[in-house]
Amino acid sequence: MSTDRKPVPVSLPPELVRELDQLVEEGQFGSRSEALRYGARLVVREEYQKRLHDGTADRAKEDVEERLDRKRVP
Repeated sequence: MSTDRKPVPVSLPPELVRELDQLVEEGQFGSRSEALRYGARLVVREEYQKRLHDGTADRAKEDVEERLDRKRVP
């Protein structure tokens, strides 16, 4: 990952900040920022996988429809 970073201000509910701080205290992350970067990567990856899955499902549906159309007797 690049060392270039762009600050992104974010506001979080206090309970979420407490949970992030707990994860940092437990050593899961080195800082709040690290935890938030990890979360952002998960969101981006999940959305990418969803789009990939949706595209695959659409192509599969089109393939099935095309094959069924070829088998239909006019």
